[in-house]
Amino acid sequence: MTFVITAAVLVSSLAVMLIAGEACDNVPTMTSSDACLTLSNTTERWHALCRETLLNAPATAEVTVYALVATRLAILRYRDTVGEIDQMLGGTREKKLPAAEGAALEHCREKYGEARSLMAGVADQLFACDMSRVRQEYIDAQVAVGSCHTRMGSPVTDMVSADFDLTIVAYLLGAIIVGR
Repeated sequence: MTFVITAAVLVSSLAVMLIAGEACDNVPTMTSSDACLTLSNTTERWHALCRETLLNAPATAEVTVYALVATRLAILRYRDTVGEIDQMLGGTREKKLPAAEGAALEHCREKYGEARSLMAGVADQLFACDMSRVRQEYIDAQVAVGSCHTRMGSPVTDMVSADFDLTIVAYLLGAIIVGR
């Protein structure tokens, strides 16, 4: 529930900040529905996930707003997943994790730190209308979360899968601006 409230506040504040500021050059304005259709021309799954991600976004906005919403939501999700990983790693002596699972969780905590830093950089760049490194940093964040996705065999697997999917949606929304 906290994630939903935080996400709603985030979306509102991003929209106000961008509407109050100047628009980025050469970035289209469209409805959130059209943005989701643009990125999801191959599967219904991505369209549905995009619509869910932009549920509280403005109905019509510059695509930068949508990319920022998805990027910031991914950052929030990463934080939540790392919190779950930290709880699992902080288990008591009676409930020690198997070595392979502990190593996978440590790997994921490190990779999520990388992904979070990359996505924070993407958000800063999008907000500043500096698109020079956005595409590569989205891809690098995808790779970081993806490496965790392929190694997990623990209770956080579903969270990692959802995080990876949200990372893809953020990348695809950003790709409307900077290309794939």
